[in-house]
Amino acid sequence: MRLVATRKAEQNKAVADPWTVVHFSAGLAIGLMGIPLRWTLPLAAGYELVEQLLERKRFGQELFNTSGPEKLGNALLDVGAFTAGHRLGEAWNATGDREGDSSPAASRSFEEGAGRRD
Repeated sequence: MRLVATRKAEQNKAVADPWTVVHFSAGLAIGLMGIPLRWTLPLAAGYELVEQLLERKRFGQELFNTSGPEKLGNALLDVGAFTAGHRLGEAWNATGDREGDSSPAASRSFEEGAGRRD
């Protein structure tokens, strides 16, 4: 198995392909929104499972424009990339929302009601 896909034909056959960047970016966006990883990680892993099942059928191969299911290493890296992106988003938020303010109150998460107006 290749480490990095360098051509479309290698998609899902290598550990990393362009979709790995998409998974990282999705995790980053969700982390920046403050949605907890414990809510989204099961969804990311579930997506990989559904993708595996779909890509074993002709419909899924046409839907994802691929020749078959991705290798386990690729699916695991995609979930890992999602998690890394999420953690980066959380780390960014922890630096503070307001200029010069890095207090915990300045970086409340989605779960704690950030943006909610009482």
